[in-house]
Amino acid sequence: MTEAFYSPRHLYYDGKVQTASGSIFRSIDPSTSQPLADVHAASHSDVDSAITSAQRAFLSWSKTPPVARARILLKAVQLLRDRNDEIAKIETQDTGKPFSETSTVDVVTGADVLEYFANLVASGGLNGETIQLRKDAWVYTKKEPLGVCAGIGAWNYPIQMYATQANMSTLKAEVLVLQSALEVCTMPGCR
Repeated sequence: MTEAFYSPRHLYYDGKVQTASGSIFRSIDPSTSQPLADVHAASHSDVDSAITSAQRAFLSWSKTPPVARARILLKAVQLLRDRNDEIAKIETQDTGKPFSETSTVDVVTGADVLEYFANLVASGGLNGETIQLRKDAWVYTKKEPLGVCAGIGAWNYPIQMYATQANMSTLKAEVLVLQSALEVCTMPGCR
């Protein structure tokens, strides 16, 4: 068996790398058919543990002020921009897309989306609304976090999809559990 290029990929929750109890699959660079990494998949109990961790995190995260959440998103923006070419190279190897696309569209767009929403939340863009129904009656809306959310990332746009899903949860003070799309069906009639 050929040695993988990157070290094994594991689960991450509770602020640290976790050992998965699910199966292991080998990620392959579609342009070279060479192995990229052995990826440890989550079992049902691993997913339950990640959700429990997210529920614990939600208790404090949901009380984090919008400006503090925006600063975290802006740090992520800077990391993406500082490491654009490095991330784009990995994205190219993982998806088979040309580097000219991953380096000028995928990572850049992911950073742009994060920056947009960081500025939106910091400027009060998620405040509730007050509406006058009639002269003596008003209603208002209050936007507040729902709790733990789940997201599934597309295999062909992982950076963009994760950036969009993660920033939406971050700015709304929700906690997100992400799952990569592991299987791709390209045959007609696939569900």
